[in-house]
Amino acid sequence: MRKTLLITVIVFLTISGLVFGQQKKIYNDGEIDYVPMSAKFVLDAQDDESSLKEIQYSVDGGPIKTYTEPISFSTEGRHVIAYRAIDQTGNISNETFYSCIVDATPPIISVSANGPAYVLNDKAYLTSKTSIILSAEDDLSGLSAIYVSLDGGSYIRYTGAAFITEEGVHIGKAYAMDNVGNKTKTYIVEGVIDNTPPRVSIMPKERLINMQGSKYTSSTNQFSISASDVTSGVKEILVSIDRGEYFTYVEPFKIQKPGFHSIRAKASDYLDNVSSVTELTFNVDVNKPKANLQTVIE
Repeated sequence: MRKTLLITVIVFLTISGLVFGQQKKIYNDGEIDYVPMSAKFVLDAQDDESSLKEIQYSVDGGPIKTYTEPISFSTEGRHVIAYRAIDQTGNISNETFYSCIVDATPPIISVSANGPAYVLNDKAYLTSKTSIILSAEDDLSGLSAIYVSLDGGSYIRYTGAAFITEEGVHIGKAYAMDNVGNKTKTYIVEGVIDNTPPRVSIMPKERLINMQGSKYTSSTNQFSISASDVTSGVKEILVSIDRGEYFTYVEPFKIQKPGFHSIRAKASDYLDNVSSVTELTFNVDVNKPKANLQTVIE
């Protein structure tokens, strides 16, 4: 008489350590199980009468083998285990199939910025208005979550674009995890928040002369403009003569037209922080003095 034997497949996982309260696990997307590479498949069977003789199985359509130890896979992708049990009187259970997808690859994580951003020597320069955007993709079991830590703080789940408001150097860390617990390496980024614009100076080569509350200089005097930015650096200096249109400052210049003049200057850094306008006003004196001779008889 042929009868049905009860046979089950049990998946055991080798846990590689807890990560933010998560571990290797089985994930089912509603159609199929996704399992990590550490998964081991244990076959078990029961027979209430003549007792079990053996369990047989085959993997991916290969030869039939007698089950002696848990089954594991060394390659990623879809796998099928076919299995059945035989009792001591030769009764054979129905053949059962178990299909799964082995996922051994962690997600791919990427970081981008929306807003002012500048990278120099692997260091990112940002402003408090720059949003930091993390994303990750996983081709098999899918992305579970991204976790972030700032300046040595605890990891928290990333839920959307982040802003850092405090000026100075910051260390950000991030990793992503897929639905079976594969974790990316931890990405570490050093960044600098810079909200401070450059400082600008207008410097005449010759000292201006103060007379009766007004400044005077000659038509031969030369004016240079400098700017400093200790964080992201000076990108551009702009200058305006007599309230005209701003142009890019390149080299020192002279103003030789007589009369009242104004030099205005401003600078921007590589994060487009723009300085306030610095202005220098003065008069150019081109009139030569007149020398008179008087004769005095005593």
